[in-house]
Amino acid sequence: MRYVFALLLVSVILIAGCVTIGDQQPPVQCTDPEKAINGTCCFDNDDNGVCDINERTCPACDDSKVCTSDSCSVQTNFECRHDIIRPCCGNGVCEPNEDTANECPEDCVVIKMTDFIHSYTGPDYMENDTYVFIHTGSNETDKKPDFYLNITADKVMLDNIRATYNCTDSATGHKIDSITVDRVPVIEDFPTEFGYENKFSSADYDIYTSFYSKELKSAINVVGLDVGKTVEFRIRIMNKNYKIRSKLTCDFDFYIREPQKHLKKKLKISYI
Repeated sequence: MRYVFALLLVSVILIAGCVTIGDQQPPVQCTDPEKAINGTCCFDNDDNGVCDINERTCPACDDSKVCTSDSCSVQTNFECRHDIIRPCCGNGVCEPNEDTANECPEDCVVIKMTDFIHSYTGPDYMENDTYVFIHTGSNETDKKPDFYLNITADKVMLDNIRATYNCTDSATGHKIDSITVDRVPVIEDFPTEFGYENKFSSADYDIYTSFYSKELKSAINVVGLDVGKTVEFRIRIMNKNYKIRSKLTCDFDFYIREPQKHLKKKLKISYI
């Protein structure tokens, strides 16, 4: 009996030892740069203990749109997000804070305005945002150069366009402000059609300004300019002392009531 008990005890020990030995797996031998993770060899470039092949990754998320913020992460479940940026220049919407002085032409320009053009011969050039005209004439015709620029309603009708200006004569230091202008009929040959223009008169200069188009004739403002239509803004500057060297610099402000716009142009005339 004692012999049988001993035999049973040895059998139990042997069986338990076999089970234990069977559960122990030999360590996985991996070749660098692979690593042993959960009994297999794989790459783990970010050292997070997860095989790269089992990790989710983000696709290319750039949608090439300037007004979206593209992102992808664990927080987005590895899916692309394209959050809209507002305000944003380039989204086709003219938003209030980007409509100051046409700061976002892609979205907001409803007005096309050329630089100044002169109607008489003489050297001219652009100096930053200033049109500069060198006046070299000495006869009665050349002493009163005419300038104009074109305003076009690009996307919407422009309602109630008006202009103001102020000038400074570097020779005398005199300042000219268009709030002192008079409304007078056009009596000279430019333009030939009857209309009205603003006139400023001083001891040194006579300055005439008006808007002109075939439909409008000459007027001191533009009540409505339909889409695709163009109106000229004309300036005639007569220097009464043209034989004296001087330089007249004028800042022009253009106001449109609807849509609300404020544009600026600068003109400089040097009499030599």
